[in-house]
Amino acid sequence: MEAALINRLLVSAGVTALVAQRITPGRRDQGGALPAIVLHRIDGQRDYHLTGASGLVASRMQVDCWAATYGDAKRAARAVDAVMSGVRWTVGDVRIDAVLIADERDDTFDEDGNALYRTSLDLMVHHAIA
Repeated sequence: MEAALINRLLVSAGVTALVAQRITPGRRDQGGALPAIVLHRIDGQRDYHLTGASGLVASRMQVDCWAATYGDAKRAARAVDAVMSGVRWTVGDVRIDAVLIADERDDTFDEDGNALYRTSLDLMVHHAIA
């Protein structure tokens, strides 16, 4: 599922115009080029019914949009929102039934004496287990 989300961002001209190919799972290299997007899977709740597992999961994904300016972080987050919010698709054996924006927050950090801005989006991704 994570690879399907990253792929969807990488094929979006609106996203790559802002961050190029700097979309990664897990972490951003300290001092790496900006802006950049990092995805983390926070949790996943499997769905069950009376006869067992349904094969569906609701996963919370945190999408961090990092930039050297507040405006660039917000623009990257808006581009992610435009590509992900409310959509469904299938790629290979991965079926995404819905992506919902559950939360958004802003942070500022100091990296080597320079301000670093982050806008984080929490996505609720409803998908089939692959």
